[in-house]
Amino acid sequence: MLFLTLCIIILAPTKSLTGTWWDSSEEGPVCAEAGTCGQNDKTCECYLTIEHRLTMMTSPDPVLVWPKGGQLYRFDDNDGTSPLPKHAIKDTITADGVGSRKVITVNGLFPGPSIVAFEGQQMIMHVRNLMQTEATAIHWHGMEQINSVHSDGVPFITQCPILPGQNYTYRFTASPKGTHFYHSQMGNQRSMGLYGALIVNPKNRDVPDIHEGFIVLLQDWNHDDDPETSYLRMKDGVYDFNNKTYENSTHSVDGINFSAFQFHSGLINGMGRFYKTKSTSNESPLQVFEIEENKPYLFRVISAATLYPFRVYIEGHPTLTLEASDGHDIVNDVHTASDKLVVESFIIFPGERFDFTLYAEQEPGSYLFVAETLEVLGPSVDEYHAAEAILHYANTPNISNPQKATLNRCSPTRPCITFNCPFLYYPHGTNRVCWNFDKQAYSKDTESLFKEVSNVSKTLFFNFGFNGDLKFNPGSVNGHQFVFAAEPILYRSYETARGCEEANCGQDNVCQCTFYERVEKDVAYQLVLSNIGDGQGWSEPIHLHGYNFFVVKMGFGTYDNVSAMWLGETNDILCDGRMKPSMCNSETWKVSSWGNPNSIPGVKLKNPPLKDTIVIPHGGYVIIRLKARNPGPWFFHSQVDLHTTYGMAMVFHVGPYSASPMLANPQTCWVQRRPILNSLGSGNGLVTGLAVSVAIEAIVIGIGIIYCIKTRECQKKCIKSKKSHVYRIKSTKIPKDCPDSNAEDDINIYHSAEGVDIQFVSRYLLADNDFDDTRNIIDSEETTVKRLPPYI
Repeated sequence: MLFLTLCIIILAPTKSLTGTWWDSSEEGPVCAEAGTCGQNDKTCECYLTIEHRLTMMTSPDPVLVWPKGGQLYRFDDNDGTSPLPKHAIKDTITADGVGSRKVITVNGLFPGPSIVAFEGQQMIMHVRNLMQTEATAIHWHGMEQINSVHSDGVPFITQCPILPGQNYTYRFTASPKGTHFYHSQMGNQRSMGLYGALIVNPKNRDVPDIHEGFIVLLQDWNHDDDPETSYLRMKDGVYDFNNKTYENSTHSVDGINFSAFQFHSGLINGMGRFYKTKSTSNESPLQVFEIEENKPYLFRVISAATLYPFRVYIEGHPTLTLEASDGHDIVNDVHTASDKLVVESFIIFPGERFDFTLYAEQEPGSYLFVAETLEVLGPSVDEYHAAEAILHYANTPNISNPQKATLNRCSPTRPCITFNCPFLYYPHGTNRVCWNFDKQAYSKDTESLFKEVSNVSKTLFFNFGFNGDLKFNPGSVNGHQFVFAAEPILYRSYETARGCEEANCGQDNVCQCTFYERVEKDVAYQLVLSNIGDGQGWSEPIHLHGYNFFVVKMGFGTYDNVSAMWLGETNDILCDGRMKPSMCNSETWKVSSWGNPNSIPGVKLKNPPLKDTIVIPHGGYVIIRLKARNPGPWFFHSQVDLHTTYGMAMVFHVGPYSASPMLANPQTCWVQRRPILNSLGSGNGLVTGLAVSVAIEAIVIGIGIIYCIKTRECQKKCIKSKKSHVYRIKSTKIPKDCPDSNAEDDINIYHSAEGVDIQFVSRYLLADNDFDDTRNIIDSEETTVKRLPPYI
């Protein structure tokens, strides 16, 4: 009976999610409540708990509240006479103050806590999932993940999703320095608040305290729809049920349509207000940035937006000095590092980050920090689409509910400069000038690593679009709608992936498959990312995991220089399609001499800027260069989660790579042998399917345990391992009367210093993070070891 009791423990989770384990450090210093690790610490260790909460509910004692005048009031304070104290507002997740909506929090915060580390520190990030019905995974956006691709945080590519009740530990080096962030890579969970800042300070430089600067997390907000509903509305359309009308998408100044995804409000650090009309808001509280006169302040702006780009400016402050983009320093001139990028505003897309310095030299008072969408709302649309925060000078009256911001003054003699435009012009008469990223930004480092890619021998073309007929326009890359494999590619290669068969894929077809491009390690590549052809969409932000790349050129379509309207796509690329217009699934340069990468007109060969997220202009392209020095399968995708979920993604597979150093955090997956189409949803359907899988495996495990009990030789050797919290059978050879060792789904075998360990446990239930790096399986008739691809 005792033995039966011990073996049943196999079915329990392998690591406690409550009690002393989660509250104490396993090794090294633990990041403080603010998420800051010491400059001299070798490690930076944090514990992050993910769970659902409701907006407009106080904490810790939940009471529904409502907004007025920048304050919050209890639900039963109908007259609004007793506002909640400031600390109660701080502890309440308000979003835009409309209703009580479900969000995802990290350590009870929305957005999650900011993590501040120093370059070169070993990051140990423990994540546990306390959501009831959703799986998740966390991507560390901007981290290079050298020798730690297993911690990149992409479900079905580098790990299995973290299921409800499970925990997972990410280990990686904090590099490069700069402004980055972490967020869910599972479906559209980022739109529900599952993100937070990740700041990496330089290692050998005195850095001002974080409170002397400000972190600005931007988000577009829909207070009605959950992620799955937003995805379905984007795919199927948005309708006004009451008026029986179809909601058309809005457009930018160049006439290009955005999505039908409805923008209700913008949030800065989880706070915003909903405008009922162009000038009337619901007066919900805003984030406040406290500053002092005649001092410089560094603002780190991070776009965690679901879909919309923002133009960022500060009311009454016409000059911002841009310092960095995606963590990398930038200047306006390659010849001198003192030539700063001074602009009135800048445009930021989802996934991008910009640092800027503000000199507090205006008349002391209260001003608005504004991030306004690029949408052009006609006179009949009585809405205002912006995120706001309050910039408050010390020793001046507090204004908790300021009026809508007034635009900074622009004139023909002193036009306002907007940086990072995805188009060429603003309409004539607006007195606004566009500075495109590739033309104005240079790397500040005069000893740039660009030498490694100054000459490239291989050029690859990738066209990101929405190809297909009118009823089905999935996101795709070169006509491939991405389908996630059933198990992580890192550990199972492409065994459970859907192949891209030429019979289904082609120049003018859209196919569903696990699209990947294998590239050679340590080879310099030039990538041409385009948004052209029959499936061209609006300007698309693209993010490559595991790499920083040089932006050497952006190619635009043609525009009217008076109206600023887009007229047609670029003529630089030839589409090899049979249909006209072509889907452009296969591309070449129109001018054959451009086959020599350095002969392309306008290519920047002197200190081009570095980025990890870049915007492809509508009807245009961007040329980037990198050296494929970081091996592994790297996700390459649209940073608009709705587009990624719809298939606009691929794997940039750099190889070969060694498996053993990538197993620092092994986790066992269930066995699912068919590809999962669009599996990165909210996780509800995934968990339902897993419940069935677990039930079946439990039956198999039960049979194995009973068989083990009845077998004397097995029973004598079944012992408990203190390290892994599971029961193992120790042997140099599998006893013939034990369960069939070829039943790969039911038995896991490890090779350790103590000999060969055979485990009677399913892949799904084994979730420990501390197993040995080498994984093997032994033939039941012999003692020889046959190597299998490792898996989580």
